[in-house]
Amino acid sequence: MYKTLFFSGIFLLALLYAAPAQNTTVNGDKKYQIIHGLGVNINPQSWNVNPDSVKKVIDSLVDGLGCTSFRLMYDDCDWEYHNDNDDPDTYNWAYYDSVYSLPRFTCVWNTVAYLNSKGISDITLSPDGATPAWMGGTKLIPGMEAEYAEMISSMVNYGINRRKPAIHFIMISPINETSCDGNEGVLTTAPEFDAIYSAVATHLTQDHLNSVTVIGPDDCGRWPENARVILSNPVTMSKVLRIGGHSYGNSTSTSRGLIDLVKKSAYPDREVIMTEANAVCNGCDGGLYNKSYSFADYAGPAYRFVLQHLNAGVNGVQIWEGYDSRYHHPNRTLTWSMWGIFGINDTTRPDVYTPRAHFYVFKQLYRFVKPGYQRIDIATELPKMTLSAFYNPADGRFVITGKNDSDKAQSMNVMLKNLSAGSSLRYFYSDEQHHFSRETDVPVKGHAFSKLIPAYCVFTLVSK
Repeated sequence: MYKTLFFSGIFLLALLYAAPAQNTTVNGDKKYQIIHGLGVNINPQSWNVNPDSVKKVIDSLVDGLGCTSFRLMYDDCDWEYHNDNDDPDTYNWAYYDSVYSLPRFTCVWNTVAYLNSKGISDITLSPDGATPAWMGGTKLIPGMEAEYAEMISSMVNYGINRRKPAIHFIMISPINETSCDGNEGVLTTAPEFDAIYSAVATHLTQDHLNSVTVIGPDDCGRWPENARVILSNPVTMSKVLRIGGHSYGNSTSTSRGLIDLVKKSAYPDREVIMTEANAVCNGCDGGLYNKSYSFADYAGPAYRFVLQHLNAGVNGVQIWEGYDSRYHHPNRTLTWSMWGIFGINDTTRPDVYTPRAHFYVFKQLYRFVKPGYQRIDIATELPKMTLSAFYNPADGRFVITGKNDSDKAQSMNVMLKNLSAGSSLRYFYSDEQHHFSRETDVPVKGHAFSKLIPAYCVFTLVSK
C-alpha cells in the first residue's frame, strides 16, 4: 500500500512538472467595448477610371478581407461653384440636381450603391479639400459657415431623398483634417468649426434624415479642441453617435484622448472610431511607392498599432486606405496616394489591383471579428506580445489574436475563464513567408491550451 501511495505521488508530481506554466489568461466575464465595425477608407473617384476593376477590389475587400465598414473620401469640397441662392437654409434643387448628376458625384453614388448591393450600409461620406473660391478656397471666409453646411447637407439630402433609387449610408464627416494647412480640408477656427457642425446637424434634423448621423472631428493637429467643440454643443450632439480620430504610427494618444474626452462629457455613451489609422507609409501621399510594403516594415507594425487602438477602447477602425487612388492633395495638385491594401499596376492605365501584405495580415482580424462582438480581457506575461480577445454574445464564440514581435518563438500557455471553447481552436498565422496560413487545430483540455507562436508573426485562434 505504501509503495502504491509512493508511486502515485511520483506520478502526480510528474504530471505537475510536465504541465506548462500558465502565462496568459483570457477572462470572458470581463468585458469592454462593443465593436461597431472594422474597415477601410476608399476613394470613389476611382470608379470613373475603371468601374469593373473597382468592383473586383471591393469584392475582395468585403468577401476576402472581411470589411464591414467603409469611409469614402473624395475631393474637393468645391462643387457649389457659385452660390445656389442667397438663403443657406433653403436648397435650390434646380441647381443642386444638376451638380449631383455630374460624373464627379455619380461615382460616389455608384460606389455606395455597389457596397449596398453587397450588404454594406456602414458607410461614411467624407469629402475633403478646398471649398469653392467664393467660400474661401483652402481657408474659410468668416461668415461662410452656414453656406458650407448647406452644401454638405444638400449632398446628403440628394443621396438619400432625391436619387432614384436611394442609396444607404449612415454617417457624414463634414470636414476632413481642418487643421492640416488647408491641404486635407478647409482651414477653420474652432468657432467656425462649431458653427458648421451645428448647422449640418440642424439640416439633417429639419430634412428628416434620421438614418444619417454626423462624425468628427476627423482631425490631425487640433483634434482635442475640435472634439470638445462637438461634445459641448447639444445641437450637434443630437446627431452624433460616434467621435472620429486619425492616427498613424505607434501611438494611442489620439484614441485614448478621444475616449477620455467622451467619458468626461455629458455624452459618455458615445463611441470612438479611428476613421484613419495605419503605419506610416513614407512618400506615399506624393504618388511614390513605399520603399517596402512587406510584413516586417509595413503590415506587421500596422497590425500591432490597430490592436493597440482596440485595446485602448475604440469601437472601430478604418485603415487608410483600401486601394491606391488619385487625389488633389498635397498642394491641390493631382497625385496618387499609394497607401493601398491593394496596389495599382499602372497609374496611367489602372486596371489591375494586387493585394499587398496588409490584405493577408488584417484578414486575421477582419475575417473573424464582426459588428456586435465585444472585447474581453486578456493578459500575458510574455514579452513583446500584443494580444486582443473578442467575444460574440450571440453564440458564445471567441477570437484571440495578436502580434509576436519577439525574434524567438514563444509558447503561449493559456487559461480560459468563463468561456466555452469546445475541444479545439482553429489557428491561423501570417508572417513574411506565410499569407494567412491555416495550421493544425489547437486542442483545448480543461479550459487550457498551449500554442508555440512563431517569431515575428501575426496569429489568430478562433473557437468553433
